[in-house]
This record gives sequence, structure tokens and C-alpha cells, in this order.
Amino acid sequence: MGDIVDWQSIENDEFLKQFLSCDAKQSNVNQVLSVAQQLNKLGQAIAVLDTELQKQVLANHEDLLSQATWVEKLEDVLSIMQAHVQSLLSAVERLRGKIVEPFNRIETQTIMLSRLHETSDLLRRVSRMQHLSRRLHSQMNTCSSGPDIVKAANSLHELEQLMSDVDLSGLDVVADDQQAIKVHRATVQRIATHTLTQGLQSTDRTQVGTAVQVFSNLGVLQGAVDTTVTSALSEVEKVAREALEVSLPTNQDIKRGGPGRATLPSPGSSGNLRTKLWANLERLFQDSVYTQCIQIELLQRILLEYHAKGFDDLSETFWSKITTLLAKVLLERSQASSFVKQALEGEYPKFLRIYLDLSKRLKERPQAIGTYTINRNVISSFENPYLSRSVSRLLDPVHTMFSGDISPGQDDIDSLIRTVASELSVSLVDEGLSTVVARNVGKAIRLFCLKCEQALITDGEASQVIDAPTPGQQTNVTLANLLHYLSTQTSRVVGNLAGSLPAEGASIIATALEQIDVVTKNILTPLLASVNDAIESIILTMHDDPEFRETASPLGKEIGCSLYMRELQGFILRCVNTFLVPYKNQTAVAECCKSVVSRCIELFVRHACLLRPLTDYGRAKLIADFIQMEVAVTPLCRGGQLGLSEQQQYRTLRALRSLLPLSPEDMVEKVLEGGGEGGVPPSLVLLHLFSGAPSDLPSPHQSAGWSISRLSHWMDNHTSERERLALSSGPLQRYQTLVRHKNLPSFHPLFPLMMKLASLGDR
Repeated sequence: MGDIVDWQSIENDEFLKQFLSCDAKQSNVNQVLSVAQQLNKLGQAIAVLDTELQKQVLANHEDLLSQATWVEKLEDVLSIMQAHVQSLLSAVERLRGKIVEPFNRIETQTIMLSRLHETSDLLRRVSRMQHLSRRLHSQMNTCSSGPDIVKAANSLHELEQLMSDVDLSGLDVVADDQQAIKVHRATVQRIATHTLTQGLQSTDRTQVGTAVQVFSNLGVLQGAVDTTVTSALSEVEKVAREALEVSLPTNQDIKRGGPGRATLPSPGSSGNLRTKLWANLERLFQDSVYTQCIQIELLQRILLEYHAKGFDDLSETFWSKITTLLAKVLLERSQASSFVKQALEGEYPKFLRIYLDLSKRLKERPQAIGTYTINRNVISSFENPYLSRSVSRLLDPVHTMFSGDISPGQDDIDSLIRTVASELSVSLVDEGLSTVVARNVGKAIRLFCLKCEQALITDGEASQVIDAPTPGQQTNVTLANLLHYLSTQTSRVVGNLAGSLPAEGASIIATALEQIDVVTKNILTPLLASVNDAIESIILTMHDDPEFRETASPLGKEIGCSLYMRELQGFILRCVNTFLVPYKNQTAVAECCKSVVSRCIELFVRHACLLRPLTDYGRAKLIADFIQMEVAVTPLCRGGQLGLSEQQQYRTLRALRSLLPLSPEDMVEKVLEGGGEGGVPPSLVLLHLFSGAPSDLPSPHQSAGWSISRLSHWMDNHTSERERLALSSGPLQRYQTLVRHKNLPSFHPLFPLMMKLASLGDR
């Protein structure tokens, strides 16, 4: 433990550190040093401090002297300021004495003046109240025709304003007047309420206006209007519940029969109750509800004339409340009474008509204010069950028709049509209902079509065209005719309702009827496919006819119709008369036959161009067959030639017939100029030119080793002119190679012409 010689020693000494720290704790050094040693250290430290202080004083004695001088000057300034403050306090006390006393006097006078003013105002109010009270008493008692409630209401309004700003309780001088005012107010309000009720019932604008003015002056206009609306709703609810309080007589009300006899209601009791129910509903809507709506509308009109605020939609609000109320009462009564429920659901269109008539009657008045839109909640609980029954009434007959082994007849369809007409007729009361019912009619039509499709005969028996019609074909004809009968009868019903049935509903039924034509065409499709196959087989036989290869006409024989053409004409005519005429939907038959006619002409033209060899006599005979082809397909065309002229294949037939008499050069020139009279494809003309070519130039099917039938099938699958011309180019190129290989001097005269046509496929 060294001696303490300077500041650093004090700071570094473990014992003295505890005196330098603010939160010094008991050091372990204290336990090591004795008391004498601790005192010694403290003495040394104090000596060091004294020495340091002396050094600091000697070093900074000028600054210390300057600070001491300024302290003395500051004390002088403070003493002067103290004197000034004392003087200021004295002045403030004197000024306070001069202000407080006048203020207190003024305050006292002000309070007295205020009290005098209040007293004067109270006396003036009391005087005015007494005057108005006497005038009110006079207005209530002196009029010979009864109280003048408008003037009385004005007086009451002014009295209430006088009493509203001040507390008059405890003033005996006005106690009697206050009591009289309350009595008169109640009397005026009661009279005004009665006047308003009478005015609304008699639609007297003057009375209603008087009541409105009185209620406005009394400040209870909103409450009076609310009370009137509530009263109107209560009246409608009362009438509605009474109107629907109709039920079948109970067993106690029915006179019992003798022993062993059933207890039954008296004849006609249910019908009479139903008649009564509808009469009650008619009165409810057309009398009670209509009257209340008219009264509320009159009240709103008067309120708007008096510029009352907050009543712009009074009629709309009342209509909304009354329809909600009706929906509630109708639902409650229908749930409580099965009779009411059955009546409203079973004759829903009648109920809807009553409701719609009310809305229409309210809206079509010239002075109508509200829109009176239909609230679907009033009718929805009865509409859905009715529509369910309606669709059942339409679909059940269809299911019944096809439930047995016997096909339905026209009587069954007539029964269905009567149901359709009935359902559509009763639905005309509302466009929305008519549309839904029309949709149900469409479902019935589609179901009938589905049942017919399920009953069709679709095996080979239905498509044969060789023998007489089979039972299966007769069944299909019967079903198709039933479909057509259903279509015509339904269209007749819709036509009779034209102008009444909504356009959307008529469109829905028309769309459903289109399904009938689809089913009829599906019935005809396999039959006509067999007809097409038979026609193709007959046309193929032209290649076996030797007359096309004869060089000259037999002696005394005129050029006439070929055997295959006569067979074709006879077959088509027999098919039409035997298999197609029994179908009554000839429009659908004609539509389906268009494809048969087109196919027949296409095959004839194709195979006519494939005939080889073809002599001049054969060409003349072929031209005659072209004419006979028109005769052959005419039975299939609705409207004869008019039906044919609409088809491209027919125009090709006519165009090719005009080309056949021409020379090959002229024929090719016509094709190059514009397709051979504007309608013959170059590939067909090229096939026809092969008929006069030498044996070294085989036809395309001969070159490929195909039969004529296979070539025809290939052409059905390859309709592109480029592909067909490419097929014919192969034999031409091989012929060209053969001629060059044999070093022949020239080509056949037809070859250049044929190459010109074949080159069209390269463009």
C-alpha cells in the first residue's frame, strides 16, 4: 500500500475508490486495512486535496476575484428590483380596489335586470296564453256547425310554442288553462282523425286537406299518417282472413244417414264453397285492397300539395306492405285449410288473374302515382304446385299412350291436344305463366318424340324396298303420321291463340315441334339409304347394256328409253307410291328426298361418263336417257321441275346433256372457256373422252385394276377436282410413254385434248 501523492493515486487506490463512486459498496480492502491505516490514507488524501485546491486558487485567482465582484453587483441589482416589485404590488392593490367594487355592483344590477326580464317574459307568456286559451275555448264552443278545428289547431300550435320554452309548472294562474288545452288538443286530434277517415272513405279532398293541415299544426302529421297506414293494413288483414275463412262442413255439420249408409257432404256443397271462396277473393282484391290503395294515394297527393316532407313514396311503401301482408295471410290460411290450398293451387291462373287485374286497375288510372308492381311472393307458394300439376297433366297422357302394347291413336293425341289447349288458354292471364306453360308443352312434345323413337323398328325389316311394306315399316309410318298429326294440331292451337300467346311461348313450342321433323327424318333415313343403294345398283347395269356399243340403230327401231332407265323409273315410282306416299308429313319427305335426287343424278352422270366404248348410236341413246332421268326423279321432287332446279347436280345433268352432241374439240373448248355450259366439272368430261380412246389408253379404273363400283366409291371419298384429274392423268402419262417407246408417228387425236383437261389439275 503506497503513499497518496497526487490525483492519480487517489483514483487508482482501491480503498479511496469507494469514496469517489455514488453507489460505492463496502470494499474488501476495508477488511484488510486496520483503522489506523485507513485514517492515514484519508489524511494523506485530504492533504493532497488541500494542496490541489491551493494550486487551483493560485492559478485562477483573477477569475475568482472577477466572479466575486459580479456577485456583489448582482446583489445590488436584486435589491433595486425588489423595491420596484413592492411599488408595483401597491399599485395593483389600489387598482383592484377601484375595479372590484364597481364590478360587484354591476353584477348585482345585471342579475336583477335578468330576473325582471324573465318575469316580464313569463307574464307576457301567461297573458298571451290566457288570451289564446279564451280564444281556443271560443273556437271549440261557439261555432254553430261544430268546432273550427283548423283555427283551434293554429291556436294550439301557438300555445304549445309558448309553453315549450319555459317551465310553467307550479303557476296556479295557468293551471286551469293548461288542463283545458290538453282537453281541447285531444278533442281536436280526435275530430281531425275522424275527418281524415271520412275524407278518405268518401275521397273528399277538402276533408283530407283539413285533417292534414290540423295534424301538421299539431306537429303529429307523421304519427297520424302512420296510424292511417296501420289502420288500412289492419282492415285489409281482417277482410283477408274473413275471406279465407271457408272450409268444408265437418262431420257434425253433415246430416247422418241411416244405418249402414256413408256420411257424405251434401251434393254441391264443395262447389258452393269454392264459388264463395273466389267471390270473397274477388271482393278482397277488387274492393278492399283497391279502396285502401286509392285512399293512401289520395292522402299522399294531399300531403304533396301541402309540401309535407318525407311522404314522396307513401303509396309505394303501402303497396309493398300490403302485398307482404297478403302473402303472409294467404300462406297461413292455405297451410291451415287444405280446401283453400287446393283451390288456390288448382285454380292458380284464376287467382293470378285477380291479382293482375288489381295491379292493372291501379296502374292504368290517369292520376295513378305508384307503380304497383307484382310481388311474386304473393303467388309463388301457389304457382310452383300449379306448374308441377300442369306438367303432370301434359306428360301423364304421353306416358299412358305408350304404356301398353298398342300404339297410340289419333283419339289419344286429340285428348293430349285438348289438354294443351286448355293449359295454354288458362295461362294467358300472364305472359310469364304462358311462357312457363309453353315450356311444359314443349317438354310433352319432346317426350312424345322420345317415346316414338323408342317404339321405332330399326332392324333390316324397316329398310327393305324390294317387297311390300313390312309390319315394321307400317309401324314406323304410323308413328311418323302420329307425330305429324300432333304437329299440325299443336300448330293449329298456337295459331288460334295468335295475338294472345306471347311470342316467346310460341317460339318455344315451335322449337319443340322442329323435333318432330327430326324424328320423321330419322325414320326415313334408313329407308332412303336402301333406296339409294338400289338406285346405284340399277344405274350400274347401264354398263351391261349392249345398245351403247351398237354402231347403228336396228332396222325400224327408234331411239327410246333404255331398259335400265325404265327399271329405274319404275323403281322410283313404286318406292314413292308404296313407301313414301303413306307419310303425311310430305314436307319432311321432300326434304329427305332432295339428297336422294341429288345422289341419283350424280351417279347417273358419273356412270354415263364411264361408259366405254360408246358409239354414235350409243351416244344418241345416252342423250335420250339424260332426258328420261329428269322424268325418273320427278316423283321424288316436291313441285316437279321446280324442285329439281334448286340442285347443283341437276344443273350439271342439263349442262352435260348439252355437251354430249358436240365434237370432242368443241366439248373441251367449252370446258376450258367456263366449265362446259357453266356446270360440268372437267374431271367428268375427261372420263367421258376415255370412251372414244384407243385400247392403248385405258380408263383410270382399268389402269388401276379396279372395278367400276370401286372407282365410283373412290370418287365419293375424293370430291376434289385436283385429285380426280390426277387419277386420270396416270393413264395419259403411261400412254405417252408407250407411244414414245414404240416410236409411233403421232398420238391419238383425243390425247392432246385430254391432256389439256388433265393439266387443269396442276393450276
